[in-house]
Amino acid sequence: MKLYFEQRPFSWEDMYTIYDETDQRAYQVKAEPDKKCNWIILENRNGMEIGRVKCWKNLFGTWKFQILQDETPIGTVEKIRAHGITRYILNCNRWRVYGNILGFEYDVFDGKYLVMHAGNEDNAYPGKYVIDTSYSNNEQAALLVALAMEAANSTLPSRKK
Repeated sequence: MKLYFEQRPFSWEDMYTIYDETDQRAYQVKAEPDKKCNWIILENRNGMEIGRVKCWKNLFGTWKFQILQDETPIGTVEKIRAHGITRYILNCNRWRVYGNILGFEYDVFDGKYLVMHAGNEDNAYPGKYVIDTSYSNNEQAALLVALAMEAANSTLPSRKK
């Protein structure tokens, strides 16, 4: 299934809707700053929470993002910056990410099989970003990975006091 966003997949100041191919509301995304960490919450079309991404800074000053599906940890994304180079480490279902993550044009693979493509489809839907999970039967986990990757690219807010 292809999922479409009116804007970039994540903004810390906004709550927004993700649409499916029939232009129906599929998911709702919102942010919740907390005292110890920040949360990205993914809800289905009925408003039930199906997953979240926990965002925090570890002891070494790098950001880490834990992906939870139905309150069960399924993986992490870590953003590491060293010697002027930014790297992203995905540890979820043995998946690997390749492509231009900063430009929101990347693919996630499970071994040699494509799980998800994230990118911009200018020709079909100008100004909309798409996450294509039709290669996999794990749409919700793939969407949570995409949210974690985009949150890693965003400017993270300070925690509430």
